[in-house]
Amino acid sequence: MGTFSVQATVANLADPTMRVTLGLLVDTGATWTTLPGDVAADIGAAQLGMRRVRLADGRVEEWPAAAIHITLDGHEGPTFCLIGPRGGPSLLGAVTLEELGLAVDPAARRLVPATGYLISLTV
Repeated sequence: MGTFSVQATVANLADPTMRVTLGLLVDTGATWTTLPGDVAADIGAAQLGMRRVRLADGRVEEWPAAAIHITLDGHEGPTFCLIGPRGGPSLLGAVTLEELGLAVDPAARRLVPATGYLISLTV
């Protein structure tokens, strides 16, 4: 199985001309998508607060968060992301995958359309 990356375009929500296309490592273990600080600065992503995260080595830190627009594999929409260190990793997290209606096919190392779930209500 292993890891894989996808190409995506991330943009400023208020000014979509401020955008960057980059590779994102698909990381279903990451809650949120993460952009390096320099990419977030390039698109003018405005910090909306801080989010507490547990890193793979067990450390707990607070990272800045922002809302951005993302386009990948023909799917697009707004999503929440974390702003990591300049030059840091670019990750596609689980929340963004769910928001875009995508799932991971680990054997084929690709993203596939996902079916969402709702409670059944009788009217």
